[in-house]
Amino acid sequence: MCVLAVAQLVSALFGFWSHEESAARASGLPPYVTREMVVTALECQEEYGHPAGCTIAQIICESGVGDSLSGLAERDRNLFGIKWADSFAGCPEVEGWSSWQTGEELGGQDVQVRARFTVFSSHRDCIVFRSRVLLQAERYAGNALIRRAIEECDSDLMAEGLKDAGYATDSSYVEALKSAMDAYGLRRFDGMTVEEYESGEAAMAAVLEAARSQLGVPYVWGGSTPGEALDCSGLTQWCYSQAGIAIPRTANEQHEGGEEVPLSEARPGDILWRDGHVAIYVGGDSYIHAPKPGDVVREATGVAYFTCAVRYR
Repeated sequence: MCVLAVAQLVSALFGFWSHEESAARASGLPPYVTREMVVTALECQEEYGHPAGCTIAQIICESGVGDSLSGLAERDRNLFGIKWADSFAGCPEVEGWSSWQTGEELGGQDVQVRARFTVFSSHRDCIVFRSRVLLQAERYAGNALIRRAIEECDSDLMAEGLKDAGYATDSSYVEALKSAMDAYGLRRFDGMTVEEYESGEAAMAAVLEAARSQLGVPYVWGGSTPGEALDCSGLTQWCYSQAGIAIPRTANEQHEGGEEVPLSEARPGDILWRDGHVAIYVGGDSYIHAPKPGDVVREATGVAYFTCAVRYR
């Protein structure tokens, strides 16, 4: 009995930690990108004008290692590889500096260098510092491309401006940032407010939670009863109703009633559509749907099966 009780306690705690970790992540982005990072990027966009999509792309390109953060980003909370300058010492976001050996491209050659990098108090402080201090230096603030990027809230221009102003020595830096923007649909954050992000995140989280709650429910043509019988559009309609969003009943009506979005720009919670069939996009290559008679609501892979995504907000 004691062993069973301990096992149940461990399982409960593990489930709690997993839920907390999942809740901290920003949906549709790499697992190390947190909601706090996204919110801070949006706040800095509002205050300083720096497009949030480019900020997030920099975090992904400069600190992402597989599904985790780099050692510099994890230990020293330095998300952008910001090197140390003595003038940083009095900044409230900064704790000091540490020495790291790193690989860089210099003069077209890949070399190993040892340099001093800034240590930040938190990831949030690092993002704020980037906008409040680093990008206020004349080399950036005075760059014509960066000024245009701020005026037009354009992440592509911001990436080009950073390279033009000498932010990075990597010859493929702009291409890497734009590739990340393409892969994760980061341009959607340009011009978005924190309130718009948080309301959209909450709604789509409710849609996904509702979809997962119906896994295993039998497919029944015309079914619209959660927990008992659902068809594909009955599932999507009910899931959206749990987020307070009313959508039409049939698959093709749902397509016609929402905003059509390319599959490459689909976000978790969006509806995936092809003629006569719909599903809830989970992220990556996965979705949840009610497939056909004799089957049950289940998670599947192969987003390319669908024609487009449909968005309701």
